Amino acid sequence: MATNTATASTDTVTVVVQVEPAPPNEDRMADLLALFGLVIGACVVIWGAKQVLNLFSINPDHD
Repeated sequence: MATNTATASTDTVTVVVQVEPAPPNEDRMADLLALFGLVIGACVVIWGAKQVLNLFSINPDHD
């Protein structure tokens, strides 16, 4: 019969982990830039359409 003679250690170990952000993915950045451009383009188109419709408005309150 074997006897376990190991004792538990009460030493405290401090571990410091430094986390750095991953480098930006070039494909994802290009996709986000394209999406931003499409959203801005849609806003410009909608604004322009509203301006053209206001040209033909007969309501004097909008002039």
